[in-house]
Amino acid sequence: AVTKQIGSCVRPWRLPDVRRMVHIVDTPGMCESTYKDVENVHLMVEFFKRLSHGVSAFILVFNIHNTRLDEYTKNMLRLFERLLGPQFWKHVVIVFTHVDEDQRDYLEDNIEALSDPVDGFVSVLNQWFQLPYQPPVIFLSNSNTRSSMYARDCFLELYEAVVSVEEGARRAKFTCTFFQEMNNRMGVAQDNFIVQSIRSAAVSVPQMIQSGTKNVVSACSVM
Repeated sequence: AVTKQIGSCVRPWRLPDVRRMVHIVDTPGMCESTYKDVENVHLMVEFFKRLSHGVSAFILVFNIHNTRLDEYTKNMLRLFERLLGPQFWKHVVIVFTHVDEDQRDYLEDNIEALSDPVDGFVSVLNQWFQLPYQPPVIFLSNSNTRSSMYARDCFLELYEAVVSVEEGARRAKFTCTFFQEMNNRMGVAQDNFIVQSIRSAAVSVPQMIQSGTKNVVSACSVM
């Protein structure tokens, strides 16, 4: 299902059962054209408030059947990088879903193309963002996740990827000046700080001004 609003939950990590709790914040693409611009900004405010005490991993999720890096996705990543700093990439894990066991052979060419060290998905990201780090890439099954050993192995790989970015950060959660300054404010002052920070970041990204996402800047101006 496509996420329509911010959601969060605290649950045990079950696949594998590592006796560890995980706090998940799930969000739609916040620069997508399917959302009204003021709604976009409200989503961003709520999202960043929930992350402000630190993040172990940013998991970027793509459907294996739709892997094109469209302009909205690139703008969202540009905005994150500008707000959070390039260290944000050190905590990124890229996930492709719907790689089910009965489709694996059919999808093998896609998987090889996405994983290619020269022309693959991460290489394309690197062309756009000059990545200081190489995010791990994981292929997940959506089918029979409780009973299939294949699906369990997929989720084990995801867990190991999250652990790898944690260990790369010496077990320290991601934080940044933006989060720290956000936590120094409360209530309306905090919301206003986030909105103005989003606006300043968006204005400083030329591609956002040139594309349809420029309306997010206008939305920030009137909130």
